Amino acid sequence: MVQIAHFRDVPWSEREERHREGSLSFKNLFQGEEADPNNFRLVLSRSDGAYTSPYHRHNFDQVRFCVRGSANIAPGKTLHQGDVGYFPEGTPYGPQKDIPSERLTLVLQCGGASGLGYMSSAQLRRGTEELEKRGKFGGGRFRFNGQPENQARDSYEAIWEHIFQRPMEYPQARYDDPILMRSGAFSWAPDSSHAGIDRMLLGAFTERGTRIEMLRITEGATITLGDANAMVLAFVISGRGKVAGGAFEDYSGFRIDAAESLRLDAHAVSQMLVMTLPVVHRSEQVRAGIPARQPQTV
Repeated sequence: MVQIAHFRDVPWSEREERHREGSLSFKNLFQGEEADPNNFRLVLSRSDGAYTSPYHRHNFDQVRFCVRGSANIAPGKTLHQGDVGYFPEGTPYGPQKDIPSERLTLVLQCGGASGLGYMSSAQLRRGTEELEKRGKFGGGRFRFNGQPENQARDSYEAIWEHIFQRPMEYPQARYDDPILMRSGAFSWAPDSSHAGIDRMLLGAFTERGTRIEMLRITEGATITLGDANAMVLAFVISGRGKVAGGAFEDYSGFRIDAAESLRLDAHAVSQMLVMTLPVVHRSEQVRAGIPARQPQTV
């Protein structure tokens, strides 16, 4: 499957993630398949207000690219425009506290190398709605009605356990801290196999082959995106050109499934972020495909 999304065509979704404290809007660009260990979600996140989240960790991988503005991730650690952050599954970070300011961030969340998968957006919404009837979300944490404040827990963890009806499992951390990549400190390297193409490899992670890089395509040059074994997601930071019989422009996005390809012809100098997702075969999955028991009724 190959999919193309344009910024102007995707509507903003308001207050989609009510389990965190703050004002976020989303453009949902692409998403995967529920219960697949390779499930994922790629969104553009917009905020012009304060945003907070507690010290926490994920049981999935996350990549953030700061398109505009800046985003705090922990005391003394901030992503600025053009920076990329990789938040590996099992690695704690935070607390996050953003001051009111305009921010636009590309966010990828996906199943990590452990095979634990990624809870779908539909499951997250359903879990939030059901828990709102039984307790209170606040400050990125959740507690049941009648429960003391000191027993509040991470809100995502509470939702996950409600949906899957078992304790949250966290993989052993492969990295001690999130990895912040300052793209402005990197240099472009010419692609010796493709004229007019420069590459900036920001990082390759885990035994599953997660890869993050930037591409620069000169006017008139052509590139074909895709990987024989893994899904590739790309985001146009700036530029314009032709793709699949149509056009691409600033903030266009591309999803290219494994063994598929997509040709781009640049009509102006174009830069993009390209992410190769980790590959977990269904035969290797740990928990992602186990059907959830029915959530408790209120």
